[in-house]
Amino acid sequence: MNPEFDDEDDIEAAGRLVAYGFRPRLRPHRDVDYTTLIRRYDEDPEFERIVHRYASGLKLRVIGITSSAGTVLAPLPGSFFETKLEPYARLFRQAQHRETERVLHGIVHLAAAALGFPKPADLADDKHVGRVSVREIDRVIQDVCKELDARAAAVGGNGDPPQNEPELERVWRLYARRPEATETRDDRVSPHTNEALILRVVRYLVEEGMLTAYNDEAEEADRVFRTTSRYQLQVRELAALRLFEELTGIMNGPPMSTGGLVRRPDSATLPGEE
Repeated sequence: MNPEFDDEDDIEAAGRLVAYGFRPRLRPHRDVDYTTLIRRYDEDPEFERIVHRYASGLKLRVIGITSSAGTVLAPLPGSFFETKLEPYARLFRQAQHRETERVLHGIVHLAAAALGFPKPADLADDKHVGRVSVREIDRVIQDVCKELDARAAAVGGNGDPPQNEPELERVWRLYARRPEATETRDDRVSPHTNEALILRVVRYLVEEGMLTAYNDEAEEADRVFRTTSRYQLQVRELAALRLFEELTGIMNGPPMSTGGLVRRPDSATLPGEE
């Protein structure tokens, strides 16, 4: 243990480092104390152990603590800090739409993550910076919907996917049935469209320090957002989910049965980058 600190100092310092995890938009290089604590976390195994124990006492798991991503935490089951998808979606829609909205937000979050990190190598490369936009997220989901629609039609019947098919094929219709983009009488985007749904998800990711805007001068729906190291650590956790594996498998797989191809984002030109 570092002789410059006694036990109480260690615990207090560990608490500060964990607390920085609740300030997702603060970059470590902008705060001297944050930078110092991360350096100590890297160099002092005993301090690292205390930080993890402190987080565990709050029912939090340390996903990672790095100079680029900062402190990245995940709530354990039953944690006071746990944010479940249903109450998260409830923030945006009325009660009668909760179940549908919960699924739709999940689809958009998966698509955004898959667009930013379409290949396993992207998640392994700490220098990788992905690019996403509202229109590209929508395009990816629409392309996947077409592919899943073709798969469902290939088995005959009414076009609904069989119950034993992968989970992704049982939820695509919810997105495909919604209008892509319409405006209200006062020129605002209707809240009941795909564009509005994606905008809400992107804003949430920006607030959580997962994305940063590349071209602020563009209209919000046309802006390009870059992924952050913080988002990369989070998506590494998400990559273990079956739905994420299915989605990236379709994006990076062979040509679609509909005759098209789900273009990978590393070959696409996003709005604002022409």
